[in-house]
Amino acid sequence: MATVVTRDVLAKQLADRAEITVTAARDEVRWFFDTIAQSLEKGDEVRIHGFGNFKTAQRAARLGRNPRTGEAVKVPAVEWCVFPRAPRSRALSRAHAAHAGPGLIGQAS
Repeated sequence: MATVVTRDVLAKQLADRAEITVTAARDEVRWFFDTIAQSLEKGDEVRIHGFGNFKTAQRAARLGRNPRTGEAVKVPAVEWCVFPRAPRSRALSRAHAAHAGPGLIGQAS
């Protein structure tokens, strides 16, 4: 089964690598993700070479239909975060999937 990497896991690894306290490492990890979030909120794109790009995408408001009644409903505009991965990151995912065998990634074969 795949391991889940959380902010705390990243902070502990950073603390070990940088030889700083876990508390200081947590602050740095929090700062990193907060910086990405703030940039996206301003409409900026965040590019991390070899990993991928964080950017926002928008879908305009539109008129939809309620599938049960057929009644027209207003669907509001939405904005979300998009993460196109870098080619190296995609290659690593494909390599992992090839070793996982049939079925879903991380699912026992």
